[in-house]
Amino acid sequence: MNALMNKKVPQNIPIYHITHLSNLPRIMEHKGLWCDTERISQGWPSEGIAHEELKKRRLKTPVPVSAKGVLGNYVPFYFCNRSPMLFSLKQGFVESYVGSQEDIIYLVSSVNQVITKGSQWCFSDGHPVDALTSFYDSEDNLDQIDWPVISSWSWKNTETDIDKKRRKQAEFLVYKSFPLEWVEKIGVYSLAKKTSVEAILGKRLPVVVERKWYY
Repeated sequence: MNALMNKKVPQNIPIYHITHLSNLPRIMEHKGLWCDTERISQGWPSEGIAHEELKKRRLKTPVPVSAKGVLGNYVPFYFCNRSPMLFSLKQGFVESYVGSQEDIIYLVSSVNQVITKGSQWCFSDGHPVDALTSFYDSEDNLDQIDWPVISSWSWKNTETDIDKKRRKQAEFLVYKSFPLEWVEKIGVYSLAKKTSVEAILGKRLPVVVERKWYY
């Protein structure tokens, strides 16, 4: 753990799952988010927003705690918004993605929501495919997350901190599925996207414009 890390754990920790707007009807149809292994085995179509090579690595990277298995057995959430992944999408660095960041939506929930529902879960203290990253499945270990980096929008590595980007990409992982009713709200880029999401959702969830969550 970084020696300068602030161990104070925030209250009511939010978690953020990003996906393409076009995936929302499928999420509604199947009543929530499902892990990649289940989505692949069921043959459900999906508009991908991740690096293909990274997706393949997640299907092979073991999770040593909770229900174990591999990363692909878990629904991933960031502890942060405005993530390095979204920056890659915005800059056109994801080779298979041809849309814009405006098409990305946030499904927002909280650590407390998952814990109280009794699902199997765990979290990483950095990007989960990185060899330096550790995994935990106890609330007592949430102080292993670098919360100042999580809350900051400055995440690029520097000469004095060459590990900042990895720590920024810590993930909260929920085993197999995440029911739609556990989602607390959906964040979008603009009023136009809010209208599009509400046309799909109806009044099932609050939809809020969160422009500051985007680049």
